[in-house]
Amino acid sequence: MAIQECGNGHLYDTDQYASCPYCMSAGNRIDFGASTVGKTVASSSFSQPAAVGATVAPANYRKEQGAGADDIGKTVGVLNKKMKIEPVVGWIICIEGSEKGKDHKIYGRVNSIGRSDKMDICIKGDDTVSRENHARIAYDAKHNTFHLVPGEGANTVYLNDDPVYVPTSLKADDVIEIGSNKYAFIPFCSDKFTWENGYKQAETT
Repeated sequence: MAIQECGNGHLYDTDQYASCPYCMSAGNRIDFGASTVGKTVASSSFSQPAAVGATVAPANYRKEQGAGADDIGKTVGVLNKKMKIEPVVGWIICIEGSEKGKDHKIYGRVNSIGRSDKMDICIKGDDTVSRENHARIAYDAKHNTFHLVPGEGANTVYLNDDPVYVPTSLKADDVIEIGSNKYAFIPFCSDKFTWENGYKQAETT
C-alpha cells in the first residue's frame, strides 16, 4: 500500500487511485497553499493523468462510504464530533534536545508541526524547525493507523535516522527527528484500544 497526501490533506492509497478520491467525488476546491501558487484552484480546472490500470472513484463514493462533509476519510472531525471533545490518540515525547522531557499530544486528525503558535504541535526555541508545517502526524481513525507526513518547506524530518519524503507509517517507539530534537512516538490508539470501540477484551482459554 502506497499512502499519498493530496493538496487538501486527505490520505489515500495510490495503488488504488490515480488521484484523491475524496476531492474528486466531493467536487471540492483544492488549496495548494500560499507557499506554492497562493490560490485556491477548482478541481474541475485541471486534470491529472491517471496511471495505467488505476481505479478512479465514482461520483457517489462518499455516499457509499457514509462519509459526511466534515469527516472525509475518517481522519478529521469524527472523534471530536461524537465525543464533543478532541480526544488524544497518542504522544510524541522529546528524548534528546532542548525540549527533553516535554510531551506533545497527538489528536485524531492531521496534526501540524512547527514553531508557530498556530501549529498543533508547537516547538519553540529551535530555529532549525520550520515556522509552519515542518512535518505532520496524521491519525486515520478508519484504519486506526498513524503516518508521518513530510512538510512543505526545505527542512527535512527524519524517522529512525532515515529522511522522510513521502507519508510513512508510524509504529510504537519510533524516533522522529524534528530540527535539533528527537521524539519517541507513543500511540494510545492501537490494536488494543480505540475511542470508537474501547479496549479489546483479552481472549480467555
